[in-house]
Amino acid sequence: MIELMRAGIGFVLQLAVFFTAGSLLMKALKMKQDTSMAVILGYLLYFSVFELVTVPMTLMWVPLKPFSAGWGIFLALVMITAVLLLKKQWSEQLRKIRSVGREHSWLLLLAAAVVALQCMIVVFYQDTTADATYYVGTVSTSVYTGTMCRYDPYTGSLLKKFQARYVFSAYPMHNAVWCELLGIHPIVQSKTVMSAMNVLTANLIIYQIGKRLFDNDKKKADLMVCFVFLLQLFTNTIYTSGTFFFTRAYEGKSLLANVAIPAVLLCSIWFWQKEEKNMWIMLFLASMSAVCFSGSSIILVAAIAAGIFPMLCMRRKFLSIIPMCLCMLPEVVYFLLYYSAKTGLFVFAAS
Repeated sequence: MIELMRAGIGFVLQLAVFFTAGSLLMKALKMKQDTSMAVILGYLLYFSVFELVTVPMTLMWVPLKPFSAGWGIFLALVMITAVLLLKKQWSEQLRKIRSVGREHSWLLLLAAAVVALQCMIVVFYQDTTADATYYVGTVSTSVYTGTMCRYDPYTGSLLKKFQARYVFSAYPMHNAVWCELLGIHPIVQSKTVMSAMNVLTANLIIYQIGKRLFDNDKKKADLMVCFVFLLQLFTNTIYTSGTFFFTRAYEGKSLLANVAIPAVLLCSIWFWQKEEKNMWIMLFLASMSAVCFSGSSIILVAAIAAGIFPMLCMRRKFLSIIPMCLCMLPEVVYFLLYYSAKTGLFVFAAS
């Protein structure tokens, strides 16, 4: 019962962090406050910043406990700042809550039920693959030894050097930090709390794609969430995003397929609709956060090129190649670091 309460508190707090961080970013960008978009932007911003902060700390052998304390203080300051700066806007949004029912009708309840069902599926599904061992094992060895990626998650032995394939992807350390802050069991944080959070975020991105495709018709966007759920549920092969969505929602690769790449698609639609002002920022955050999720993020170079380059040529906006390439930069830097480590140009010692 205590573990369940901790999991619930952890889910609410992490959702609050994503929402407040996204709300602050939207205010900075002078975007109209939107709850679902705030969560999406906050989620991408959080993991982008976490990647930039955590990887150097890991390579410098910083212990988990002081790092978690520092990160917790930073998040608390972000939330306090958001409350001080945005309480007026949030109050106005709460006063308009009645209009939500008119804009969505009963379809909002249907979409909410579909998302809740997906959360139940990913929370109760048991996966015992090698990847499951890594994503939970890395969190466990880090939490119970007070270190960051210093121990082999498969054997528990001390690593002589950091594994180049994994050390640059800080997503497991996010779970370790929250386990340290709230005392949540690693398997609960990894497979329950964040699985549900990842499902929620993925569905919010699908909802935003629906709004963009259907001229801000929220009812059609709700229906799109439901139809994409059916599509993923009944296209269950090892090659589809639906498999990762329902069976491996706690893994970084799943976040590439169901968060990062759909975010790129959302940005591509944004670009197609000739709204570029803030699109590049979201695209860069999707790219940066993808590196945090998994080393397979190199695929985002192709995804960004496929989504942006054709329209760039059609509209003859060739100068936009520059921001497009900048959005690919996180993957390029990751590849260079990984290649250097694998070829022995650099050795990232762990002991």
